[in-house]
Amino acid sequence: MAAPLITFRQVSKVYGRGEATIRALDRIDLTITQGEFVSIMGPSGSGKSTAMNIIGALDLPSSGEYIFQGIPTSGFDRAQLTLLRRHMLGFVFQGFNLLARTSAVENVELPLVYRGMDHTERRRRAMAALEQVGLRGREGHTTQELSGGQQQRVAIARAIVTDPAVLLADEPTGNLDTKTSGEIMDLITRLNRDNGITVIMVTHEEDIAAYARRLLRFVDGHLVSDEIQASEAAHVV
Repeated sequence: MAAPLITFRQVSKVYGRGEATIRALDRIDLTITQGEFVSIMGPSGSGKSTAMNIIGALDLPSSGEYIFQGIPTSGFDRAQLTLLRRHMLGFVFQGFNLLARTSAVENVELPLVYRGMDHTERRRRAMAALEQVGLRGREGHTTQELSGGQQQRVAIARAIVTDPAVLLADEPTGNLDTKTSGEIMDLITRLNRDNGITVIMVTHEEDIAAYARRLLRFVDGHLVSDEIQASEAAHVV
């Protein structure tokens, strides 16, 4: 059995005080291993986004322990959390979050700029990532010259250009039509299957969640179900 990649031990997240207290997560135990494809679902206020933010080192638990690759993160300072995000995690958002009036390849290069990589190597890696997501020949196009689906492909290329262990996708098809959503999910499925990238995805759409092998459901800060799916939607040829 693969070693745990991500572990929550009795993780809670509490906001506010007194009567204004909100318990966004309540003593969550969770283990995700390398190479899994996990969907997270739940109604508004269920805790799914809070869980994703903690996994992404964007927020910290109020209590309990978040362990990444066997290392507790509770002792990490801000710089160490930044390094965890920069080197181990890739992020894809519903709103794409691309730089306007900037070419596709320059958007993809951005995480490598933060790493201090020289121009020649980061351009080579960015071009390879764009080819991997099916955008060869579009590297010079700005975001305004790309469709919504193409912009999301650029965002995915930017997320994988650093060879992360985990791809965190927050409603990755929320701004896309049905056909384009299927194409993006086929791409994410291929990255999980062929590259071994662990995928953790928040979605409110059952048909999108069906692409994952495992489905977690949150309600009122509790993890109420953890199911293995047949994943019939993951039909990439």
